[in-house]
Amino acid sequence: MTAYFDTSVITKWYLPEPDSAQALRVRARFAPPVVLTHLHRVELVTAWHLKVFRREISLGIVEQAWGHVQADIAAGLWQPPAYDLVDVYSQAESISRRHTAIQGARSLDILHVAAAIILGATAFVTHDDRQARLAKAAGLRVTPLRARAKQSGKGRPPTGESS
Repeated sequence: MTAYFDTSVITKWYLPEPDSAQALRVRARFAPPVVLTHLHRVELVTAWHLKVFRREISLGIVEQAWGHVQADIAAGLWQPPAYDLVDVYSQAESISRRHTAIQGARSLDILHVAAAIILGATAFVTHDDRQARLAKAAGLRVTPLRARAKQSGKGRPPTGESS
């Protein structure tokens, strides 16, 4: 089974967040390697640095987490996408035409769903309800990561190293 994980789920693997333990359990259901798209990389760097800007975490934690991502890439747990970005953007435009006026879909969500379709993902794993609705409407099987009340799990990279 090929899964496409959204950026919010990937973040929970590398940074300590309330739902990190649950995200890691869902991750364990899918054999590596997992695709890490261009969009994931930009969105991860941006989201993590926004956490620094908001004083939620330190730059040192972000640098350590990114080091774990790089180590996991080197270990083969992540694979580069095998797609043509023109195809992704064309698919995204088509999805937007069909679903944005009805669902209010956001551009980044549309691009992730389009990438998952182009890559032939059989599961779309997300923590975002709006993105889940879009993915389902676009024909993907959604595996939602549901928020749980006050979990105390710490985020860890898929390698099992601690953050």
